[in-house]
Amino acid sequence: MEPGEEEIEEGSPLSRMPFARKVTFWGFASLIVLAIVFYVWWGLAFGVWIDNGVYAVFITLFLFGLAGMWLVSPNPPAPSPPNP
Repeated sequence: MEPGEEEIEEGSPLSRMPFARKVTFWGFASLIVLAIVFYVWWGLAFGVWIDNGVYAVFITLFLFGLAGMWLVSPNPPAPSPPNP
């Protein structure tokens, strides 16, 4: 290995996260699943697929899930600047 090169760990970024962050990540991922299940359940149960109230609940759950997963996910390693 050349001097200045960093060793890259094997495995996915999710597998290298601490357990508490994994639980938090999957908790936020469950919000996305909950949003989709809620929208499909509401549509099938009431026969209404176009409703502003359902959209509001769906978008709130979905975006909180996405934002939480993004905030908890590990940052990719930043490339080091070239040496002059």
